[in-house]
Amino acid sequence: MFDEAQLLDDGLSYTFRAMQAYRSENADLFGLNAGVAAERMAKACLARRSPALLVELQSNAFNSLAMLLGIAVVEPPGRRTKVRTVGLQIAFARLQALGVQIDVSKESLENFIEARNWSTHGGVGGFDLEETAADFVKVVDSLLVDLKYDRYSFWHVHLADADRLKNGAEQRHRERVRRLLTEAAERFASLGELERSTLQTAAALHIFVEPTHVRFDCPSCGNPGVLSGEYRSTQSSSEAEAGIEWVLLEVDGFECYCCGLNLNGPADIHAGQVPPTVTVPHHEAMAHVYASDPDVTDS
Repeated sequence: MFDEAQLLDDGLSYTFRAMQAYRSENADLFGLNAGVAAERMAKACLARRSPALLVELQSNAFNSLAMLLGIAVVEPPGRRTKVRTVGLQIAFARLQALGVQIDVSKESLENFIEARNWSTHGGVGGFDLEETAADFVKVVDSLLVDLKYDRYSFWHVHLADADRLKNGAEQRHRERVRRLLTEAAERFASLGELERSTLQTAAALHIFVEPTHVRFDCPSCGNPGVLSGEYRSTQSSSEAEAGIEWVLLEVDGFECYCCGLNLNGPADIHAGQVPPTVTVPHHEAMAHVYASDPDVTDS
């Protein structure tokens, strides 16, 4: 049950049931099946790397680890080994730690997991079926990329629904980010001259004393802000200053200390007029930021 092919097949089956429930506007049934589908597919991504990544880290994890690796475990008579694996939330966290891009915001991912929990356990409130289904499609599409599985074949009879949901979610996200930019610009413009000057001075000082920050002018107010993300690779300069090492910053966040604009995740960055990657020089002041990246070497 815990090999990649079986997990993916299960994910396909539960996705079909989830989309049928979506068409019938049965939110509870959708949440149950979508949650199982996403969990099985996330586990397939982990199993593709190693079945050991499925193990729930507890004090008694050894037997589960051995079983997942196909190693027989000797148990006392009458006792049967239970294989304990991670749930949906931890599976996603492990994939993200391994560099797998899940194409939804942190908030949307949390809302999707909460919708699954609500469908499973019940409780006060509920969830928006349309938005949750859109998040589900984006999550599944991200996992399909990692699994190198054809999207058309996977969605099949539900492809039109999946496309419509995904396009609608992306449009709503672009509109939300545009509102953030407008609100931030208006917030800064509403300040008095002295307040703006004070913020600009404080922001410049903050950036100056933190040499690891990568500066980028704010798309809302035009003041210097900072980019954050992961340093992935190096490249040698072919320009005049030969011998200088360069690193590629894959941007997943932006913050402006003047207008308060915060963009989080690749989708926000794309919609917020911020570059998804920036090449910066590698020098000692920044070395500790990406020293753990084996692809990056000191200059």
